Amino acid sequence: MSEIFGIGVVQAIDVPGGRVTIAYEPIEGINWPAGTMPFQVAKSAMLEGVVPGEKVRFRLESQQIADLKPFTPGQNQQGQTLSDRPAAANGPGRRQ
Repeated sequence: MSEIFGIGVVQAIDVPGGRVTIAYEPIEGINWPAGTMPFQVAKSAMLEGVVPGEKVRFRLESQQIADLKPFTPGQNQQGQTLSDRPAAANGPGRRQ
């Protein structure tokens, strides 16, 4: 199975429970429409410095967050910028 990435806004943080609630954009890799739900995190340390209202990029493994980082505008769900993408990914006739 390929890696599953998502982008969303943190709604709540439960450090003792090791969970973060995220209002996420559609996640195409698993056919999830946009929604809001609490996710378990692989390590509670990932929640340090995360605040409600923050836009984040996350990676899921077995419906658990394995990686959680601040979202940077201009990135896709995988965290790539257009300049990071291989030329073929830009498609024919597109500027590189």
